[in-house]
Amino acid sequence: MELTNPINISVSIIIVNYRTPSLTLACIDSIYAHTKGIDFEVIVVDNHSEDDSVERLSKDNRIILIESSRNGGFGYGNNLGMKVARGKYFFLLNSDTLLVNNAIKEFYDYAESHESKTLYGCYLIGDDGTYRGSFHYFPALTIGAFFRRLFRKQNYTPDYTDKEVECICGADMFIPRTAIEECGGFDENIFLYGEEGELQLRMAKAGYKRILLSSPKIIHLEGRSSSVNQKKRQIQEQSHFYVLKKYMTPCTYILTRFYYILLSLKS
Repeated sequence: MELTNPINISVSIIIVNYRTPSLTLACIDSIYAHTKGIDFEVIVVDNHSEDDSVERLSKDNRIILIESSRNGGFGYGNNLGMKVARGKYFFLLNSDTLLVNNAIKEFYDYAESHESKTLYGCYLIGDDGTYRGSFHYFPALTIGAFFRRLFRKQNYTPDYTDKEVECICGADMFIPRTAIEECGGFDENIFLYGEEGELQLRMAKAGYKRILLSSPKIIHLEGRSSSVNQKKRQIQEQSHFYVLKKYMTPCTYILTRFYYILLSLKS
């Protein structure tokens, strides 16, 4: 993906808005309330909301507002933002998040003093202070990996240490610009759900680590920017199978689809 602007700022914060102007503005307020000692820009991409989002967001002179001509999905919106971003790092932030401390500076300082081929997230919390899902696992893409996954329990328990994980939650991703230049942006064939996993899978193959940090503090008002309904469940399933087909051998993919059919018959 071609990044058109040269680097002249430390961090570009990119937020995709789709019919959530109140959440987005609260997120922006939290950024400016807590971010100190670092230069940054806030880029908001409105994904063709067709409500009062653009009217409200355009009044905020702290941000760079990009108006998309269509709703191409979460990955598409972030790609639009990254293409014009000027930062050495891109911080992709959900609209339903709130910074609690100087999280961006925490990410930046850690990244600057550690291995460059790394992207970061943190241990997200809800507005009630309880842990929210902050990492997950790549799908099993081989027969061997599939059977190992069946018999080995996956551990999603947070231990609040700086640790390497398979895949960081898409709500907060602190990514070196060089990772996007090397690996490309989001696969825009994925409209919603799983796009961060596919991107990080490519980055993992290129040698990038994914690390959760304990020092940044961010609230994730999980689900408030995206209500779940039957249509979105169908999109989630389509995205999942798209990724499987993209990375599996044809034989493994056919066997996997057959396995899911058997599961659906049992339910």
